Amino acid sequence: MAGYLFSNSMLMLERAMDFQWTKFNAISDNIVNAETPDYKAKYVTFEEALDSSIRRSIRASDGRSSAMRSVLSSARPVVHVAENESMRMDDNGVNVAEQETELIRNTYQMQYTMDAINGKITLLRTLIRGQ
Repeated sequence: MAGYLFSNSMLMLERAMDFQWTKFNAISDNIVNAETPDYKAKYVTFEEALDSSIRRSIRASDGRSSAMRSVLSSARPVVHVAENESMRMDDNGVNVAEQETELIRNTYQMQYTMDAINGKITLLRTLIRGQ
């Protein structure tokens, strides 16, 4: 049962929450600084790097669980600063409508991830109780 508790899928959910929380903070910073002159919007990447690492791990290890765990354990979100041209006179690079849309999308993703985590915990409780 301990193997199930600390399975790759649970680790993947943990990493997803790390990414989503980092993204939430970046979006929040962007919205708060929407009127700050010369502020450049932040964005977070994770999926591309994780996908690439997972594909390399699968090819190198024939899909062994320990190799996947290593990839998942080392995966971290990366915060970037957008260097795009601003259409505003104050060189602020934040599009508030776009940020609000991303915030809503990220909030739903966080909720879905929490639902998946809660489902796994509920299943473990059921297994422990023997019901």
